[in-house]
Amino acid sequence: MKVSIRYHEIIEEFLEKELDWIKEEFEILFKSKMQNYSKEDRKLANDILDYVLENTYVYDNIILINLLNEALDSIENKYINLF
Repeated sequence: MKVSIRYHEIIEEFLEKELDWIKEEFEILFKSKMQNYSKEDRKLANDILDYVLENTYVYDNIILINLLNEALDSIENKYINLF
């Protein structure tokens, strides 16, 4: 079995793409509703973030942890009234 030397780079690239996708999904779901969020919107947003946090494995890699943290902070800062 051959292990790729670029393993960590590949994981980082994949995580970046996934986080960009999540940011785009938040824009699609919540941008048009700015400031007028319902209880269902708040629940959905929290459920999405909970799912991402529970199912994203960063393998104690500080770079991946920082990427995840920056993306989630960006979402929470952009949609302050949603959380």
